[in-house]
Amino acid sequence: MNRKIVSISLSSILLLFLFTGVALASDFRFGKHYTDHTYVGPFNISNHKTNQAKSKLASDFSELQTKLEVNLIYQDTQFSLPPETIKFDIDMTLANASSGEDNPIIATVSRDGLRTVLSQQLPQIRFTEGAVDSVAAGIEEELQTGIMPRNVHITDYIENEIPFEVVASSENSIDTISPSLSKAIQTLDDVAIEPYESFSMLELLTNSEVGPLTDEEMTFLSSILYTAILQTNFQIAERNISTTISPFIQPGFEASMNQTLGLDFKFTNPNKTDFTIRSAWSAGAIHLSIEGRPFYYSYEPSTTNIETYKPRTMRQYSAFIDDGQVVVSQEGKEGIEAIVQRTRSVDGQVVDTEQISEDFYAPIHRIEVHPLVKGNASQTTDAENVETGLPQSGGSQTATGYESSNADEIDADGSNAINGYNNQESTEEIIYDKSGLPISGK
Repeated sequence: MNRKIVSISLSSILLLFLFTGVALASDFRFGKHYTDHTYVGPFNISNHKTNQAKSKLASDFSELQTKLEVNLIYQDTQFSLPPETIKFDIDMTLANASSGEDNPIIATVSRDGLRTVLSQQLPQIRFTEGAVDSVAAGIEEELQTGIMPRNVHITDYIENEIPFEVVASSENSIDTISPSLSKAIQTLDDVAIEPYESFSMLELLTNSEVGPLTDEEMTFLSSILYTAILQTNFQIAERNISTTISPFIQPGFEASMNQTLGLDFKFTNPNKTDFTIRSAWSAGAIHLSIEGRPFYYSYEPSTTNIETYKPRTMRQYSAFIDDGQVVVSQEGKEGIEAIVQRTRSVDGQVVDTEQISEDFYAPIHRIEVHPLVKGNASQTTDAENVETGLPQSGGSQTATGYESSNADEIDADGSNAINGYNNQESTEEIIYDKSGLPISGK
């Protein structure tokens, strides 16, 4: 009984082998037939036999070779891979193709050709044999779809072979810091900026773990970070300036923060790699740096032009000020205009220059309160006229426009302060109340 079972089993195996052999022989002799919906990349080989499919793909691949566009991207630069370094393998593609399915295109990338291109385009990076092979395999995988152009990020395949380094740094002196600012510096330290991630300084600094910070403290820290960000290819999404510049911040490099108004400092990492922020306070200064894979380009921001505008002097008159006295109710402060540009260079050779910002801080007027001059009828208070709203006659004050070098006196209502930085004179007639303070102009 067992012998019969063994005999039948052996016969079945023999018949299966014979039929399989006939089928393979038939495929070899007459060619494989690809059924409906058989694709190689974007190319349709449905209802084609092997020889027909091979002939069609030869034509399709030849046309694809003319349209070949493979862009190799490294951080902030990209370059094309020459078409001659790529070869499409028709025989291997068909050998691996399954009937009725979507199949990949099999392509090979010349390792020698790729190594030459990489060493020419990225001389600052040392590519090992393993790194070249890994990048080549990545390109071959990208080419399987046959859709052009193809963008290949080199760092996807050799990221671990490129060490982190400091790509940007900045610092600013400060003698003492509050416990909250100290905590904010610690919180900012070791923050990772992931690929394509957006970062909000306001969100970080208003975290419950940081503690309450003043707008001035937040602005000070954000400005240090902004100075470092300008040394990278990061994209600024939001950046503001104050109405007056802090003496502790370099003009042109302020990133103002205001919790009430929701003023924030935001930026985005446009690279395929991550970066890490390092921050610390030591030796009377806040030190900040950004670490990551090095850029291809060097970015250097600088202030190309700083112009100052001296404030005007605004005179007010009061009966409560003794003769010979002048009371300064508001000290003046110079206005500043700062233009910041950034150069992009390679090996010390400037590629281009772009304007980053043009910041303007208007001057703050100096306000002086003078006594009423008894001999000047135009500056003598008339109670009846003030009460009835009737204008006084005579009194006038000449206002001169802004200049970069002169501090001019203007009338008390400051009406000319809005109209620009010129030397045109205008005459204002001032009305005084019982105390001698002006209540209107003209």
